[in-house]
Amino acid sequence: MKTIYNFLKRILSYNKFVYNFFKKFYIKYKNNVYFIPANKKDIDSIIDNKKIYNLNLSNFNKFKDNSEFFLIVKKNGSKDLNRERLKELVNIIKNDAVDVAYDGFCPNHTEICSRKILEYYADKFNIEDYPHNFFYIKNNFSIKNIGPSHRSFNFNGSFILPSGGKTIGDGGDVSFRLNFIPDLKNKSFLDIGSEEGYAVFDAIKKGAKFAKGLNIVEAKEYDFFPDHSRPAGITTRERSEVEKTQNFLKKEYGLDNNDKIKFEYNNIYNLKDEKFDFVFCFGVLYHLKNPYKALENLFNITNETLIIETQGIKNSNYLNAKIDPSDGFIRHSSNSLKFLLEKVGFDKVKILVDAHHSSMEITNIVLKAEKANI
Repeated sequence: MKTIYNFLKRILSYNKFVYNFFKKFYIKYKNNVYFIPANKKDIDSIIDNKKIYNLNLSNFNKFKDNSEFFLIVKKNGSKDLNRERLKELVNIIKNDAVDVAYDGFCPNHTEICSRKILEYYADKFNIEDYPHNFFYIKNNFSIKNIGPSHRSFNFNGSFILPSGGKTIGDGGDVSFRLNFIPDLKNKSFLDIGSEEGYAVFDAIKKGAKFAKGLNIVEAKEYDFFPDHSRPAGITTRERSEVEKTQNFLKKEYGLDNNDKIKFEYNNIYNLKDEKFDFVFCFGVLYHLKNPYKALENLFNITNETLIIETQGIKNSNYLNAKIDPSDGFIRHSSNSLKFLLEKVGFDKVKILVDAHHSSMEITNIVLKAEKANI
């Protein structure tokens, strides 16, 4: 099935308009959110109501004038809602003056929210994306939850917590990234550009004896390309908020005050002499002014294996890279990045995910680089 999916993706990419149409349709289908409208006086009816609607602006406008509250759930959770926890949410709405009551145990973002919060959200974002960006509006409303209070924290990635809930990350679902982390029994692990550390926690879960996450102080160390500033579309997370999120996750994973895990601030140009068996570098390289220097440093700290992901472009007849004048980012083709990884000293380099877009538009590439001692 995966082979068929990749084949269709390559075929569709030859026409970027067709590709973008199907991509938009697929994402919309995959991320569909549904709602059930109700009023506070008959809020109990939500529990047994089977009539659900797609959450879009048209449907919301049809019901908002006559509905005070809305049960919200992602598509894949609409048929098997946990009735007992749903009753708890209903009781919160009935007994407390809140705008949102959410189920922190639910991976499908189940919640009951007020009309007021959806109106506010729709004024700032696309309502079909709700609850994406919830963190940035939460302080305007009264919120209560059952289970983990993960919506109180600022996440880069969306992923399933040990307790069952799913975080709401600015960068979306990160299961694609985590799939590249293998069994790490008795291995050391380094994640560069770690943010809240979802890869670090996943490494410990997969047996790593020690895992470290590196971040930069973005306000001081963001690696601007000459004559370019940080693109407006990239969310800046305050480092204090990232640290709060890391502490929340330590408790979630049962790693509070555990010396198997560590986070620190350092940039890729100034790595210490410390070495790691498995190095993970996702979403970093294309930001850098000096990518070759970064690759040399990655080679020096890697004992065994490096997995690197970056925004890339499709291979040409030559080893190509491209500087985008709109953001200053340097994007390599997979063949050129493979060449550079071999040039810095890696003995075996394999392209795991290749660029597929024939129009030279941005896509993701993933490579695995190994040293001969494994």
